[in-house]
Amino acid sequence: MNIFKFDSPVMQFVGKVADMIILNLLTLILSIPIITFGAAYTAKYYVSMKIIRGEEGTVFKPYFKAFKNNFKQATLIWIIQLVILILIGADWLWIYTKGFNNVNDIYLVALGFVTCVAIMITMSIFPFIARFEMTVKEAFKGAGIFSFLYFFKLLPIVALEIITIIACIWYAQWLPAILLFGTTTAFYFMNLTMIKGFKKLEDKLEKEEEVKAAEEEKAAEDDSESQLGESIVLRPDEHTIKGKFEAEKQTFKSLTFKEKMIFIKDYYLLKIILGVFVGIFALWFIYDAFLDKKEMLYSGGLLYCAVTDEGREHLTDDLLDKMATKKRKQQVNLSEDLTMTLVEGQELITDPSQDQLLFPMIMAGYYDYFFIDAKFIDHYIDLDCYKDLSEYAGMYGIPEEDRYVYISEEELTDGDADDSSKDSKEDGISDSEEAENIGPREISAIRIPDEVCEKIGVQSLSGEGVYLALILNDKEKEADDMFMAHIFGN
Repeated sequence: MNIFKFDSPVMQFVGKVADMIILNLLTLILSIPIITFGAAYTAKYYVSMKIIRGEEGTVFKPYFKAFKNNFKQATLIWIIQLVILILIGADWLWIYTKGFNNVNDIYLVALGFVTCVAIMITMSIFPFIARFEMTVKEAFKGAGIFSFLYFFKLLPIVALEIITIIACIWYAQWLPAILLFGTTTAFYFMNLTMIKGFKKLEDKLEKEEEVKAAEEEKAAEDDSESQLGESIVLRPDEHTIKGKFEAEKQTFKSLTFKEKMIFIKDYYLLKIILGVFVGIFALWFIYDAFLDKKEMLYSGGLLYCAVTDEGREHLTDDLLDKMATKKRKQQVNLSEDLTMTLVEGQELITDPSQDQLLFPMIMAGYYDYFFIDAKFIDHYIDLDCYKDLSEYAGMYGIPEEDRYVYISEEELTDGDADDSSKDSKEDGISDSEEAENIGPREISAIRIPDEVCEKIGVQSLSGEGVYLALILNDKEKEADDMFMAHIFGN
């Protein structure tokens, strides 16, 4: 067999792949205005499913026809979906800003599940309106049921789409190839899943139509028999909620146990499962929003430092025991390394992109203190937003050489700052003596003794020691006193 013949299986497969690529490119171009995404996505699946089933041999003409015919309904659905996706995106942005370690695990799991379902419904709803004539409400209902029934089949396709996006970010130079291959592969498998699911749905609808036709024919022969079957009870007031409830109640009583199980599975199982999920999520939200809303008593962060598990417990739970008056509504926090440390060989370097995020969080009052690696104390103390630790330095016997006094270049006396500093050093004047010549200075940070670092489980990543700095905020001095006593006390 010549595989290069036009009608060979290989060439037909290659042709379908080429059509998929063209459809992806068309959809990408027509989705640029954003608002047209729904219509473009619908047209893509309208044509692709026909091509895979062998019902269509061209791409452009049927694509633009479907784009035009479905534009109004697809755009309305897309606007609704877009609002939902924006709200979900805002939730993830809030979590990223707050820090994943500072968010309740159940919220992350629930939001992850909701995100997957929202993406699946977005992927499924447009093929639905491409294949069937239905209202907006019916489209959402159908896509929701389809996403639930085919959840584990759609999950790998969603994962492939996400991996494609991540790969495009990591390997930007290969973006066109990765985007084309990843999205086309996901698109192909999505088509197979939708076609298989639609085939079952169409077969079921066809059988229901046959059953309905047979029932109508039987009803025509005997007007006294219900057209919906002996097991279904009709009431004159069935158009009302009470009437429907009573009719279903009587119908349910007339069924056998096996028929009752089938009745529940067909009509109520999905509603029960969704209701349980909604109920759990609502109860958790109420608990988290009203009952488990905790006041942040004290919050710290690590700058190029690490902490042991025992040290973290000492700096959070143990500190909370000393500070809290209502444990159920208060908490203490210690954030992981806020610098997202970059390592080049064995040398630690600062990350400017993370530095830009750090200062707004400080100004927002999220942190009360920092543990800072001694190697980077000059870099981070320049933020000029720390409390004077002179009282604590004297109280806990911190040596002069371990007291960090920050002096900006503008504060150096007469002349150029660099020349002044240079002359002072040439005359044998130390940095501390130079500070005394300027006048009494505030101590911005204090170096923590090694035995204290060992007790609290905090270590510098460079091995050069750890400094402690308290951040300016509206906390009462009593909170700082309790924290310092907890750090340096017995």
